[in-house]
Amino acid sequence: MTRILIVYGTTDGHTRKIAQVLAEDLRAKRCSVNLIDPAQIVWRVSPEGYDGVIVAASVHIGDYQRVVGRWVRLYAPVLNGMPTAFLSVCLAVLEHRIEPRQEILRIMQRFLRHCGWRPTITKMVAGALPYTRYGWLKRQMMKRIVAKAGGDTDTTRDFEYTDWIDLRNFAQDFAGLASERPVEVGGIA
Repeated sequence: MTRILIVYGTTDGHTRKIAQVLAEDLRAKRCSVNLIDPAQIVWRVSPEGYDGVIVAASVHIGDYQRVVGRWVRLYAPVLNGMPTAFLSVCLAVLEHRIEPRQEILRIMQRFLRHCGWRPTITKMVAGALPYTRYGWLKRQMMKRIVAKAGGDTDTTRDFEYTDWIDLRNFAQDFAGLASERPVEVGGIA
Protein backbone atom coordinates (compact mmCIF):
# COMPACT_ATOMS: atom_id res chain seq x y z
CA MET A 1 0.00 0.00 0.00
CA THR A 2 1.33 3.44 -0.96
CA ARG A 3 2.05 5.57 2.14
CA ILE A 4 1.51 9.33 1.80
CA LEU A 5 2.10 12.08 4.33
CA ILE A 6 0.17 15.35 4.06
CA VAL A 7 1.55 18.28 6.06
CA TYR A 8 -0.47 21.49 6.04
CA GLY A 9 -0.47 24.98 7.49
CA THR A 10 -3.68 26.94 7.84
CA THR A 11 -4.67 30.37 9.10
CA ASP A 12 -8.44 30.43 8.69
CA GLY A 13 -9.07 26.70 8.25
CA HIS A 14 -9.53 26.34 4.50
CA THR A 15 -6.13 24.75 3.83
CA ARG A 16 -7.04 22.15 6.47
CA LYS A 17 -10.20 21.39 4.48
CA ILE A 18 -8.14 21.05 1.29
CA ALA A 19 -5.75 18.65 3.07
CA GLN A 20 -8.68 16.61 4.43
CA VAL A 21 -10.27 16.29 0.98
CA LEU A 22 -6.91 15.21 -0.46
CA ALA A 23 -6.55 12.61 2.28
CA GLU A 24 -10.03 11.21 1.60
CA ASP A 25 -9.38 11.04 -2.14
CA LEU A 26 -6.00 9.36 -1.67
CA ARG A 27 -7.52 6.82 0.72
CA ALA A 28 -10.15 6.06 -1.94
CA LYS A 29 -7.19 5.28 -4.23
CA ARG A 30 -6.03 2.68 -1.67
CA CYS A 31 -3.29 4.85 -0.18
CA SER A 32 -2.45 4.95 3.50
CA VAL A 33 -2.50 8.64 4.46
CA ASN A 34 -1.32 10.50 7.55
CA LEU A 35 -2.56 14.08 7.85
CA ILE A 36 -0.43 16.36 10.03
CA ASP A 37 -0.84 19.93 11.22
CA PRO A 38 2.78 20.87 11.97
CA ALA A 39 1.65 23.45 14.51
CA GLN A 40 0.72 20.52 16.75
CA ILE A 41 3.32 17.76 16.28
CA VAL A 42 5.79 18.98 13.67
CA TRP A 43 9.08 17.70 15.04
CA ARG A 44 7.92 14.15 15.74
CA VAL A 45 6.82 13.39 12.17
CA SER A 46 9.53 12.51 9.67
CA PRO A 47 8.82 11.93 5.97
CA GLU A 48 11.09 8.87 6.07
CA GLY A 49 9.14 5.70 5.42
CA TYR A 50 6.57 7.41 3.21
CA ASP A 51 6.31 6.95 -0.55
CA GLY A 52 5.31 10.57 -1.12
CA VAL A 53 4.69 13.83 0.73
CA ILE A 54 2.27 16.66 0.00
CA VAL A 55 2.78 20.00 1.77
CA ALA A 56 -0.05 22.56 1.62
CA ALA A 57 0.23 26.10 2.98
CA SER A 58 -1.66 29.32 2.45
CA VAL A 59 -0.30 32.75 1.62
CA HIS A 60 -1.01 35.47 4.17
CA ILE A 61 0.72 38.83 4.17
CA GLY A 62 3.28 37.69 1.60
CA ASP A 63 4.39 34.42 3.17
CA TYR A 64 3.37 30.93 4.25
CA GLN A 65 2.91 29.66 7.80
CA ARG A 66 6.29 29.68 9.59
CA VAL A 67 5.78 26.28 11.17
CA VAL A 68 5.45 24.74 7.69
CA GLY A 69 8.70 26.40 6.62
CA ARG A 70 10.51 25.08 9.70
CA TRP A 71 9.29 21.53 9.04
CA VAL A 72 10.25 21.67 5.36
CA ARG A 73 13.73 23.06 6.16
CA LEU A 74 14.28 20.32 8.73
CA TYR A 75 13.39 17.54 6.30
CA ALA A 76 14.38 19.07 2.93
CA PRO A 77 17.19 16.53 2.31
CA VAL A 78 14.70 13.66 2.70
CA LEU A 79 11.97 15.44 0.73
CA ASN A 80 14.33 16.11 -2.17
CA GLY A 81 14.85 12.36 -2.61
CA MET A 82 11.20 11.36 -2.99
CA PRO A 83 7.99 12.32 -4.84
CA THR A 84 6.66 15.51 -3.25
CA ALA A 85 4.18 18.26 -4.01
CA PHE A 86 3.73 21.78 -2.69
CA LEU A 87 0.24 23.28 -2.82
CA SER A 88 0.17 27.05 -2.51
CA VAL A 89 -3.31 28.14 -1.42
CA CYS A 90 -4.13 31.73 -2.32
CA LEU A 91 -6.94 33.87 -3.71
CA ALA A 92 -4.58 35.57 -6.18
CA VAL A 93 -4.96 32.47 -8.36
CA LEU A 94 -8.38 33.84 -9.31
CA GLU A 95 -6.99 37.13 -10.62
CA HIS A 96 -7.29 37.73 -14.34
CA ARG A 97 -4.28 40.03 -14.32
CA ILE A 98 -0.85 38.40 -14.59
CA GLU A 99 0.84 40.54 -11.89
CA PRO A 100 -0.84 38.93 -8.84
CA ARG A 101 -0.09 35.44 -10.19
CA GLN A 102 3.53 36.42 -10.76
CA GLU A 103 3.75 37.74 -7.20
CA ILE A 104 2.45 34.44 -5.78
CA LEU A 105 4.98 32.59 -7.93
CA ARG A 106 7.78 34.79 -6.50
CA ILE A 107 6.54 34.15 -2.95
CA MET A 108 6.48 30.40 -3.63
CA GLN A 109 9.95 30.39 -5.21
CA ARG A 110 11.39 32.41 -2.31
CA PHE A 111 9.85 29.97 0.20
CA LEU A 112 11.19 26.89 -1.62
CA ARG A 113 14.65 28.42 -2.06
CA HIS A 114 14.80 29.44 1.62
CA CYS A 115 13.77 25.92 2.67
CA GLY A 116 16.16 24.17 0.26
CA TRP A 117 13.32 22.05 -1.12
CA ARG A 118 12.76 21.12 -4.75
CA PRO A 119 9.26 19.58 -4.88
CA THR A 120 8.41 17.28 -7.76
CA ILE A 121 5.16 19.22 -8.32
CA THR A 122 4.08 22.73 -7.38
CA LYS A 123 0.45 23.73 -7.68
CA MET A 124 -1.49 26.90 -6.97
CA VAL A 125 -4.92 26.30 -5.47
CA ALA A 126 -7.63 28.90 -4.98
CA GLY A 127 -8.66 29.32 -1.36
CA ALA A 128 -11.66 30.86 0.33
CA LEU A 129 -12.99 34.08 1.83
CA PRO A 130 -14.49 33.19 5.21
CA TYR A 131 -15.79 36.70 5.85
CA THR A 132 -18.05 35.56 8.70
CA ARG A 133 -15.07 34.20 10.66
CA TYR A 134 -12.94 37.34 10.27
CA GLY A 135 -12.79 40.05 12.87
CA TRP A 136 -14.15 43.45 11.85
CA LEU A 137 -10.79 44.91 10.78
CA LYS A 138 -9.69 41.88 8.75
CA ARG A 139 -13.13 41.67 7.13
CA GLN A 140 -12.87 45.30 5.99
CA MET A 141 -9.29 44.85 4.74
CA MET A 142 -10.15 41.70 2.81
CA LYS A 143 -13.26 43.31 1.33
CA ARG A 144 -11.16 46.21 0.07
CA ILE A 145 -8.47 43.95 -1.41
CA VAL A 146 -11.05 41.68 -3.06
CA ALA A 147 -13.03 44.65 -4.42
CA LYS A 148 -9.91 45.88 -6.25
CA ALA A 149 -9.68 42.49 -7.94
CA GLY A 150 -13.39 42.49 -8.82
CA GLY A 151 -14.21 39.68 -6.37
CA ASP A 152 -17.05 38.92 -3.98
CA THR A 153 -17.55 41.61 -1.34
CA ASP A 154 -20.71 40.50 0.48
CA THR A 155 -19.25 40.20 3.98
CA THR A 156 -22.38 38.55 5.37
CA ARG A 157 -21.41 35.21 3.82
CA ASP A 158 -18.38 33.07 3.04
CA PHE A 159 -17.04 32.25 -0.42
CA GLU A 160 -15.15 29.12 -1.42
CA TYR A 161 -13.19 29.14 -4.68
CA THR A 162 -11.30 25.85 -4.60
CA ASP A 163 -11.74 23.73 -7.74
CA TRP A 164 -12.50 20.42 -6.01
CA ILE A 165 -12.55 18.44 -9.29
CA ASP A 166 -9.06 19.70 -10.16
CA LEU A 167 -7.89 18.82 -6.64
CA ARG A 168 -9.29 15.28 -6.97
CA ASN A 169 -7.48 14.89 -10.32
CA PHE A 170 -4.28 16.05 -8.62
CA ALA A 171 -4.78 13.43 -5.88
CA GLN A 172 -5.12 10.70 -8.48
CA ASP A 173 -1.99 11.86 -10.33
CA PHE A 174 0.02 12.11 -7.10
CA ALA A 175 -1.10 8.65 -5.95
CA GLY A 176 0.23 7.26 -9.24
CA LEU A 177 3.52 9.13 -8.87
CA ALA A 178 4.05 7.98 -5.28
CA SER A 179 3.19 4.37 -6.09
CA GLU A 180 5.94 4.29 -8.73
CA ARG A 181 8.64 4.96 -6.12
CA PRO A 182 11.03 1.98 -5.95
CA VAL A 183 10.91 -0.03 -2.73
CA GLU A 184 14.28 -0.39 -1.00
CA VAL A 185 15.25 -3.91 -0.03
CA GLY A 186 18.36 -4.30 2.10
CA GLY A 187 19.50 -0.77 1.24
CA ILE A 188 19.31 -1.38 -2.53
CA ALA A 189 16.60 0.20 -4.66
